[in-house]
Amino acid sequence: MKKTRNRGAIRPKVTTMPRSKSEASNQLELYKLVTEQQRIKQELNFIEQRTVLLKQRLITLQTQIEGTERNIQNLRSSDTNTYPSISYPQIPFESNNYQTFEIEY
Repeated sequence: MKKTRNRGAIRPKVTTMPRSKSEASNQLELYKLVTEQQRIKQELNFIEQRTVLLKQRLITLQTQIEGTERNIQNLRSSDTNTYPSISYPQIPFESNNYQTFEIEY
């Protein structure tokens, strides 16, 4: 199974050069914040949709598992009734009939 790493906290993007304090820099900062907010909302929406699909798949798998287990139980119970136990005659083992030898290689 694939290991998932702990992602930790989501950090904001850092710019390397500080901008001068002006209306344009504040507008840019606002744009970046709104864009990140929209991206996070889209990601949450995707995660919710994926969660619903995964839960549905789990329900389907659980139903299939229960059905397969019932089939196995039915086959086990019908196998014991349909096939009578057969006893095979015991053949005595006689060690006098065998010769041993060694092979070197």
